[in-house]
Amino acid sequence: MGAYEYDDNGTIFNYFVISFLSLVLVPATYSVLAAKKGQTAGTEGHVRGLPECPCDGCKLKRDRVARRKVAEKGFVSAKSLLLIVGWLVFAAVAYQTATTKIADAGLWDPYEILGVSTSATASEVKKAFRKLSLKYHPDKVTEESEKEAAAVVYNDLAKAQKVLTDDEARKTWDEFGHPDGRQALQLGIALPKYLVESKNNMMVLFVYGSVFGILMPLLVAKWWYTSKNMNNDKISHETMGTLYKEVKDQMRINTLLDVVFKADDLLDAVTYSKSEKAILESLGDQVSAEIGKYGIIFESRKKYIKVEDALLHKVQILLFSHFCRFQLPDPKLAAEQALVAERAALVVVGILQICAARFWLAPAIAAIELRQSIVQAVIPTKGPLGQLPHVTLETLKHFVTLKKRTTCPREIVELDDEVRKEAFSIMPSQHADEMSKVAEQYPIVRINKANFAVAGEEFITPGSIVTLTVQLEHITPSEARREKREGVIPVDVTPPSVAESEVKPPTWFDKQGLEAFPTHCPYFPTEKSSSWWVLMGNLENNRLISLGKVSNAGPPGAQPQTCKLQFQAPPNAGSWKFYVFVKNDCNMGCDLTIEMTLTVIDAPELSAEIIEDDISEPGEDTIAGQMAAIKSGKIPGESSKGVRDDVDDSSDSDDSDSD
Repeated sequence: MGAYEYDDNGTIFNYFVISFLSLVLVPATYSVLAAKKGQTAGTEGHVRGLPECPCDGCKLKRDRVARRKVAEKGFVSAKSLLLIVGWLVFAAVAYQTATTKIADAGLWDPYEILGVSTSATASEVKKAFRKLSLKYHPDKVTEESEKEAAAVVYNDLAKAQKVLTDDEARKTWDEFGHPDGRQALQLGIALPKYLVESKNNMMVLFVYGSVFGILMPLLVAKWWYTSKNMNNDKISHETMGTLYKEVKDQMRINTLLDVVFKADDLLDAVTYSKSEKAILESLGDQVSAEIGKYGIIFESRKKYIKVEDALLHKVQILLFSHFCRFQLPDPKLAAEQALVAERAALVVVGILQICAARFWLAPAIAAIELRQSIVQAVIPTKGPLGQLPHVTLETLKHFVTLKKRTTCPREIVELDDEVRKEAFSIMPSQHADEMSKVAEQYPIVRINKANFAVAGEEFITPGSIVTLTVQLEHITPSEARREKREGVIPVDVTPPSVAESEVKPPTWFDKQGLEAFPTHCPYFPTEKSSSWWVLMGNLENNRLISLGKVSNAGPPGAQPQTCKLQFQAPPNAGSWKFYVFVKNDCNMGCDLTIEMTLTVIDAPELSAEIIEDDISEPGEDTIAGQMAAIKSGKIPGESSKGVRDDVDDSSDSDDSDSD
């Protein structure tokens, strides 16, 4: 019967523990360090070659984000604490493994113990035994401390001498490697013996039950209940249901904003108590006065019939106060304002999904522009210049009346010295410098290429699958100023060759990672990176043809990034005009629009002569050939026979001639 041996020293089990901890701790530590590096870069608000933002909003945000992280995670997050504990356990187990001495018993070999060869005779074995007995016999050892070790050696000597002097025992040893003959199979288990001892059964069962019966089901249940209520974009299914019913095909920003207010995710983000009524009314009055300057009418005070009415009005006040960039002194209201703004940006993504599913162009464009306003904390009707610091209503009016009308950050970057001096004449030089530096932090992209193509074809036929390729390049402010002086580089709309259209996109391991370009959004609660939506549609019938996204265009000067959209060509031949919109996900005034013409032609008809030449008639030896011969009144095989006879006759004549 087989016997089991356990790891009494625990060394083999320790190797298993070390390997398991390494597989868990190394990637987890890397991910934490990489995330902290990214958060540090994002908090600093700059990338390589771009100085840290000097505006007051970014300085306040860095402090606010740091305080928020400490409040949420403490000085050491739970994940970091678990990693520290894990590495301490790893070090302790590694130290124990390195310092534990393993007794290497090896194989018991009587020849090796007595120091004789395998061919030694019985007399030679006895002689070697007597010689070693004089050294290791307990009576011959004078030191008391060495007697116990000597007794162990002497016993091995006596056992070896007994085996090698007994002919039958020696023969058994030489054949089976053991004096008692063939031994039972022994199996080793790399578990410490204390884990299977009866006295520790309750402890082992308790740990096993706690981990697999309580902790793991709780974690799985938490993940399940969280994921089943939200989609991949962290929008609840209740909110998506509301959007599905409320979003219409002709909505613009102001009407979409009313839909956002009703989202369940926003209503769940706030609570209402009567003690807040006075504070909310005061804040509502300030909001109404500020947004009223830009043509938005808001009722700051309402009578609530239901709690839902109070929550809806509070959400409106908080989101409008975010648009106005009001810093709320009440900590609870400030936290709710940040949460409402963060969730509102996510809800707009849900609106965009609804528009894409229903092929609505106008509300899709409005949704992206509304998201820009939310991230930038700018009143939608204020315009792109409202993103910059120290911009008031008077500032906007002044920039509009300039000799070079200026409405967005890019146009400020492109101003020449004379117009720049006139533009900033109404504000202190410190504000002007800060405004100029912040304007250069907004992304400027150029469309290098935009073309239609069908893979493997030279022309586009009705109903074929067309690929729209748009190449974007993030250019530097200096390059934007150069283009302003020398002229904008025209978009290359030349269709690609057949070979180029068949080129497969690079796989994930072929792509080179780009450094994320952070978005300047000092009043948005979280950090954002710049990404670009590419939409193709027809403005006349409000139809969205296709939608794609460039998640990361990289910092200024990075390699151009390509977005490919696929759609089905119109069913009829002709020239079709479409618009391609390139819109930034988080910044206002950075968008581009180009008009493109899709030419669809019918497949060229081959001439009947070419078709007849290319298609050979079936042979008469085939079934098709015989059927054709019967229909024509010929006897199958007759014509072929004649041809063969002619060939034979000609051969005979040639032979006769040669003779």
